[in-house]
Amino acid sequence: MIDQITSGLLNSQYIIPIFLFMLFAASFFSFRFKIPYAMVLVGFGIALPLLHYSGLSIFNFGDLKINPKLILYFIVPALIFEAMMRVNYDDFKSVRISSLLMATVGTVLAMIIGGFLLAYLAGLPLIMAFAFSALIASTDAAVVIEVFRRIKVPKPLAHLMETEASLNDATSAVLFSLIVSIAVAGGLTLMSNNNTAQINVNILEQIERFVIVFFGGAAIGLAFAVAAHLMHKILDDPLSGTGLTVAIVFGSVVTANSLGVSGLVAVAIAGLYVGNISARKEKIMSKKAKTYAFYFWEVIAFFANSLAFLYLGLSMDIIKIGHNIPLIAIAFVVVLIARAVPTYSILGVINRFTNEKIPMVWRNVAMIGSMRGALSIALVGTLPESSFKDTLQTITFGVVLASLIIQYIGLSKYAKKVFPHTITDKHDS
Repeated sequence: MIDQITSGLLNSQYIIPIFLFMLFAASFFSFRFKIPYAMVLVGFGIALPLLHYSGLSIFNFGDLKINPKLILYFIVPALIFEAMMRVNYDDFKSVRISSLLMATVGTVLAMIIGGFLLAYLAGLPLIMAFAFSALIASTDAAVVIEVFRRIKVPKPLAHLMETEASLNDATSAVLFSLIVSIAVAGGLTLMSNNNTAQINVNILEQIERFVIVFFGGAAIGLAFAVAAHLMHKILDDPLSGTGLTVAIVFGSVVTANSLGVSGLVAVAIAGLYVGNISARKEKIMSKKAKTYAFYFWEVIAFFANSLAFLYLGLSMDIIKIGHNIPLIAIAFVVVLIARAVPTYSILGVINRFTNEKIPMVWRNVAMIGSMRGALSIALVGTLPESSFKDTLQTITFGVVLASLIIQYIGLSKYAKKVFPHTITDKHDS
């Protein structure tokens, strides 16, 4: 009887109330048991399908699916814009070379090192190893920002990691699309398990393409931000000004993606411009308009962050992860090695030869805090159904889950140790 009553209950009109209830429940459990809010949401996402499959749930949570394109085109851009808008450029200047090199050169090096190591140690096809290494190379902006809202680290270090996470999301997405396009151009169907498949790659051509996609996105973001800067002069209404920032975000993302350049880079540059140029001049944005805009995006970031973490949990297939623990363990170790090499080498060189001082403690935080998250799962989710996607998705699920648990705990403990008396309810930036 209950099955008949509830068989059609969970449809679109119930999704939003259920989501809001989960946010309230996650907040309650986080406060009551001192568990990070993000971890509670991921746990909810994992538990709900398991309850359904076990027959203990009256709701069909199997229908509660989130399209990965929603994460890529709406959730991640909103998080990046809000994070970059909060970055104080005066503080960011002290780590700008470090963050930009880590977000670009560091991410590329991590992909190359991880791809070769994974192919050698795990015996995966080279194209699969590089595809995985590309999508997992970025640190997740949502996770980093959530951690630093709870742990008050030095502002330059927070800006270094938040800015790197925002920009290397874009780098990782660009690299992944390049790997997939190379595979398709080479005649592969993304379903081959042939580790000896030959793919001819013109390195210079791919570098040129990467530069165009990355800096083309930056140009689009800058153009939208400058245009909005001029429009703010004639908008006295704070609500209209806030609406204009929404237009900047999704206008730059859609335009950049339609032109074949990076929408994530575009929104990152736009956020940095709005927060440090438009919002700093009262004749452009009044104090009231600035307050409206920043509070609006703080609320949007909260919901986007929550949806990103819930998406992580709902996407996890615990059964497949359990069946592939050895492969996932190897991949996780490879990901850590691939992150460690560029982190210590690039930041070490910068610390020695530039005015940017990155002490070893900061480098350790950048290494331990390199959690993976929603972007990696969203990228692999965009692939067409195939054995290639199935294998890649399982490894990605396992590594992201291990990263969230092991590195999240490790970062919290290490930060408490090296930055005493810095635990706070909200990151003051």
